[in-house]
Amino acid sequence: MVAVSAGTVVPGVVLTRPEWLAERISDMGISWGTGDARVSGTLWWCMAASSLIDPVVAAYAAGRPAPDTALEHLLCEIRPDGGVERVFPTATPADPTASSTVPSGDRTTSAPGEQTTGDAGERTTGDRGEWTTGDAGEQTTSDPGGLVAARDPDRAGVATASQSNGMDESKSCCAATGSEDSASAGSNLREALARIIPVVAEVSGAGVASLWAIVADAIGNRAIDAGDAEAGARLARQVAGRLPVPRFTDVGGRAFVRRISCCLVFEVPNCQMCTSCPKRPAAERHELLSALAARG
Repeated sequence: MVAVSAGTVVPGVVLTRPEWLAERISDMGISWGTGDARVSGTLWWCMAASSLIDPVVAAYAAGRPAPDTALEHLLCEIRPDGGVERVFPTATPADPTASSTVPSGDRTTSAPGEQTTGDAGERTTGDRGEWTTGDAGEQTTSDPGGLVAARDPDRAGVATASQSNGMDESKSCCAATGSEDSASAGSNLREALARIIPVVAEVSGAGVASLWAIVADAIGNRAIDAGDAEAGARLARQVAGRLPVPRFTDVGGRAFVRRISCCLVFEVPNCQMCTSCPKRPAAERHELLSALAARG
């Protein structure tokens, strides 16, 4: 197994290579203390899917053109635990001499995998998902149920229902469902997901349908983070294919994703089920989400 150092950058196409994926999923299992490839693979995909769709959802919510998600045009920053920290564009074939810059501005690379770093990655990963982040103080947690870089589905409902379900005029003018740019972004993302998901399923034993469901929930959570739930639903409809459209629910004046996927974190030793897990009884889940909303 090839060790991954902090801040390692690899080309997006490696996400389709079974041997590489198996090694990263194994790294994730070691980090979380589980030898079950189905569990570690599901956890890995929760984080990777969130990182992959995050820039696209953010663009939809802001009314900006969506970034290119063709795997050949992407770079992935990999954490020591095997997880995908974030995804960003590389030079396109039309401009092969252009250098790629990690968005933080702290790290640059002239070729995938050849990277120097001065801060060892903005986030530090400890035992079974204990992590801290310095970017906007997004989250600090030692709760394994927080699910590390998936940014905790249970804490995603930070926007009020009115904020997350509506679109202002500046967004709607640039994000029409029928626009060619939006349709192309959805098609490109569908192709990227369709190339990665079967390989993740192959090496981990996770079900293909469950992996697509994880993407739907990730899109919904990132859209809530961006303050525009409808942007997530719109993107999912344009991706279509096997991707379900995320569903939302209002609890205590807060918007949450009505999840259809399970991260399986409760199958990790000493970990608990997520607050919003669809496997919880509905009444129990509503009570817990109400308490979470009340805490703000």
